[in-house]
Amino acid sequence: MKDAGVFCAFRGQTDFFYMNKAKGFTLIELLIVLVLIGLITGMAMLSMGTADPRDQQKLEAERLVKLLELATQEAVTRGDNIGFELFRQGYRFTIVKKNKWQPEITDGVFKSRSLLPQMLLELIMDEHDVVLTRQPIESVDPKPQIILTPDGDMELFKIRLTIKDGDSIFWVSNTQEDGLVISTENKP
Repeated sequence: MKDAGVFCAFRGQTDFFYMNKAKGFTLIELLIVLVLIGLITGMAMLSMGTADPRDQQKLEAERLVKLLELATQEAVTRGDNIGFELFRQGYRFTIVKKNKWQPEITDGVFKSRSLLPQMLLELIMDEHDVVLTRQPIESVDPKPQIILTPDGDMELFKIRLTIKDGDSIFWVSNTQEDGLVISTENKP
């Protein structure tokens, strides 16, 4: 006797349950595939970034504020000064070692950062433009323009973030009244 499947008393057939399984995919299998496709597509979109220059500027300005806030807290926690050095195309945090400023390389959060090629930074302190080099020069010791102190203080400044072919200017400012703030204006 051939016993290839389960006998169904009502229909008198064997292999009833196996036949249903062989007809196609289950709903759960289809849902799993759709979820995986959605995840892969989402990851691909995130890796491509945003094409809108205004969104790129806003994201960089927000990152800058969060890093400065975190560095201020870190200076208080460590009990040491932390320097912030800006360049036309990026920025880095510095610390004092052996009585001179050194780039912060031990903490990945405070690593040196480069901007997108079409972005530029400008620094204004005491109502005067500060001349910035394009990128750090490896043979020259860091000279941070902004010092974050262990008592939580930070110098007053304005950082202007522009993007080529963009119509907005983003400002990251440290003011006596409001602390670190982001503001925006349209290019003339």
